[in-house]
Amino acid sequence: MKYNPIDKIILFGGSLTIIGLAKWIKAESIELRIYTSRRHAKEKLTKDKNLEELIQEIGVKYIVTEDINAEGTIHSEITVNTIGIGIGEAWSFDSKILNAFKGKLLDFMGIPLPRYRGGAHYTWMILGSEVNNGMRLQVINEDMIQGSFDSGEIVDSIDYKMQSSDEKPRDFFAREVSESIEFIKQFLENAVNGKDYKLRNIDESKSIFFPRLFTDIHAWIDWRYWNCSQIVKFIRAFDEPYMGARSTIGEINVRIKGVKELQDSNYYHPFQAGLIVRIHNNSVFVATSGGLISIDSLQDNEGISVIDKIQVGQRFFTPEKKLQEALTFKAVYDASGLKK
Repeated sequence: MKYNPIDKIILFGGSLTIIGLAKWIKAESIELRIYTSRRHAKEKLTKDKNLEELIQEIGVKYIVTEDINAEGTIHSEITVNTIGIGIGEAWSFDSKILNAFKGKLLDFMGIPLPRYRGGAHYTWMILGSEVNNGMRLQVINEDMIQGSFDSGEIVDSIDYKMQSSDEKPRDFFAREVSESIEFIKQFLENAVNGKDYKLRNIDESKSIFFPRLFTDIHAWIDWRYWNCSQIVKFIRAFDEPYMGARSTIGEINVRIKGVKELQDSNYYHPFQAGLIVRIHNNSVFVATSGGLISIDSLQDNEGISVIDKIQVGQRFFTPEKKLQEALTFKAVYDASGLKK
C-alpha cells in the first residue's frame, strides 16, 4: 500500500502526541487539520494549558465536534491525497468517511497489538511486570469499535522495552509520547517518499484483552492475601496520573501513592500485614506479608493529606465488600455499553 502523494494530513483525537506531530507537520509545510472532541479539547496536557490552547499556539486549523460523522466540514477536507490518523479519537467512523479516505484513514495504537487490548493498558502492564511494549498503525475499518475492538490490518509497527525507572503509568505515558511522535514522523516521511507498505493481518492467536478500570471501583488493596511485591506493583499501577490505590484506616477512606519496597531484616507474617510500624519524615512505613514498604502520599477523597492524622499501630484494611466489587467488571461493561 502506497500513501503518496500526500497534500494534507488530518489528525483525529487528543494527547501530547498530536501537539508534537502538529509542530513537525507545520514545519514540513504540509497542510494540516485537527478534529477533536470537547473532552479532549479541554483536557490539561501541561501544567498550564489544555489541548485547545496548545493547538492555538501552533496556529493550525482545528474543529471541536462531539460526532465526527455528523460534522459538516469533514468531507470537504478529504482529498484523494489526504491521509488521516486517529490518536485516541473519541468516535467510531461511519462508512461515508471510510470510503472518502479510500484506505488512508489509520489508527495509532500505543500498545503492542494484539496484546493489551481493552483499556487501562499501562496499569495492566505494571501489574504484570511487563517490559515489552510497542506501537501500531492500522487501517480503520467498519468493524472497528473505538476503545473496544480493532481488526484493521497493520500498516507499520515498532517494539521497544520499558526501562527499570518506568514504574508508574505517568512514566509509561511519557515514554509513549516521545516514542509515538518519532514513530509516526518516520512513517509519514517514508510514506511521502513512496514506501510501499505491506499490510499484515492481526495474529489473533496472540491476542490478550483486559477490561477498562475505574480507580474508585478497582483500586482497593487486598492486604490479607497479597505479598509485599504484589502490593507495591498494585499501588504503582494506580499512581500518577491516576488518583491512587485505595484502602481504609479507621473510618477514613484513603488514596495511596509514592510506594517503595524496602530492605528490612525483619520477616513480616501475614497477620502483621497492613500495620503501620513507623511514621518518619512524613512517610508511613507499613508491614506487608514478607516485607516492609514506605508510603509518601496518603490522602483522603478530597485530596488532603492525612499522614498527620494517623498513628503507629493502626492497620490499613479493605472491607470485604470493596474487594468483591473490585474483582468484578460489571460496572465497566455497563458504563461502556459493551454488556448489560
